[in-house]
Amino acid sequence: MNMKHVFNSNPLRYTAVLGLFAILLAISCTSEKEPLPDECEGSISLQTTIGSEANCGQSTGSFTVVATGGSAPYTYALNGGTAQSSASFDNLAAGSYTLTVTDNSGCTAEISVNIANQDGVNASISGTTASDCDTPNGSISVSATDGAGPYQYKLNDNAFQSGNTFDGLAPGNYTVTVRDANNCEVSLQATIKSDVVFAQVKNIIQTNCAVSGCHNGTTFPDLRVDNNIVAQASRIKARTGAKTMPPSSSGRSLSDDEIAEIACWVNDGASLN
Repeated sequence: MNMKHVFNSNPLRYTAVLGLFAILLAISCTSEKEPLPDECEGSISLQTTIGSEANCGQSTGSFTVVATGGSAPYTYALNGGTAQSSASFDNLAAGSYTLTVTDNSGCTAEISVNIANQDGVNASISGTTASDCDTPNGSISVSATDGAGPYQYKLNDNAFQSGNTFDGLAPGNYTVTVRDANNCEVSLQATIKSDVVFAQVKNIIQTNCAVSGCHNGTTFPDLRVDNNIVAQASRIKARTGAKTMPPSSSGRSLSDDEIAEIACWVNDGASLN
């Protein structure tokens, strides 16, 4: 259609055509553009050196991390705490720690660091089982050595118990504390993942979102591609949780269970498992 001809011959018709175009844009998923994913400049490698172990009941442990790769400068955060510019951590009690390093481009890497008890109990997570996304049935098992038995075990801020296994756990992060007969303690970090696998999430997203006129190649990202789903995981979780994806104009919607499965998969790390 020659728009110039339509305008010159019939202004009212030209206005109607423009209105039709506006309506089509309003109902089309292609109007809901998403930002391009961040691109990391390179992978980050981490190496730690233990400066000192901890004495029983004292915060005398320390370690230093060396980061290479990525884009300097780096910031360092311990157990999800406030990020700092220093690569050294001290005044640490015995236990396991998760260190997250972020480079100047926003790329991140994680490493686990263990500070041992010099004169008391030491422990490790000997096993975990995944949980259903909507029914807490995960478990954590702990193995204790050194110090003086018998040992006692505590999950988060709950009371100590004699058993070294915790059951009925939902997906999430937990702190396990082990105490020996001399009241020396060590704390460990443990994660319960969900039993949701990528194939389930892929089916939900591609059935409802990678459809004609939407994320099937006509709109970024192309959610027919597995790696694009992974790259946009956080965005997908946020939009499905807010029930803006798929858009109401598509005539499709997700159930609460489907939204929960997507969230569980993202919380687990959004991997191609």
